[in-house]
Amino acid sequence: MSTVPPIHREVVVDADPTTAFDIFTGGIGRWWPLAEFGVYGADAAVSFVDGRIVESSTGGEEAVWGSVIRWDPPAAVAFTWHPGGAPERASQVEVTFTATEGGTLVVLEHHGWEAFDDPAAARHEYNRGWPTVLARFRDHVAHQPDGETWVALVHSPGPGAPRTGLLFDDPRFTDHVAFLTRMREAGYLVAAGPLVDRPGEGMTILRLPGADQMERATRLATEDDQSVATGFFTVAVRPWQVMLQA
Repeated sequence: MSTVPPIHREVVVDADPTTAFDIFTGGIGRWWPLAEFGVYGADAAVSFVDGRIVESSTGGEEAVWGSVIRWDPPAAVAFTWHPGGAPERASQVEVTFTATEGGTLVVLEHHGWEAFDDPAAARHEYNRGWPTVLARFRDHVAHQPDGETWVALVHSPGPGAPRTGLLFDDPRFTDHVAFLTRMREAGYLVAAGPLVDRPGEGMTILRLPGADQMERATRLATEDDQSVATGFFTVAVRPWQVMLQA
């Protein structure tokens, strides 16, 4: 076991623990400084996907940064950590979220330096990097717009869709999957799937930060989704007023 001590960093963010946890995890792609601390650079995307943290390049490459080993919202999340490296050479990171006066105290601990050939050098490098990451997170939370905009996107076969067979078998359906993936990586996607009683139709629920975002939601649904832009699907963008959440 390494005798190099863990890194312990703290920051207070202007949000309640639930919001802070959601932004740290579900919204990581909107605030993580990929230009400085990414595998593929500033144009890549990163998100928590199926229990892993995955960075995706614009060319479709993927780098797994780590795997979730504790998921306890909104109190804590912990994960193995090996961005750009092999999973068998992983350290570990734990982040906790505790309500405090003025917001949420976010505490990050990074340990497991024995995974590195030079534990002291690795700790020194990360000790310089984590303050930048947490400062970016704090600033992003502080500039969150007020309110949210929820929309329901109802998709139906468009004029360019096949008249027979399954839509899912058409190569153009991958454009729709790519759109949903981008919405998930941006932290906007709540749920998506087919309507089982209406063959060929489906529904997607998006939650955008900020009030009065219907115009943006419509632009995303009609222009960013190439399956809609090319006529494979048509989409009805419906504003949704959420009155109760779990």
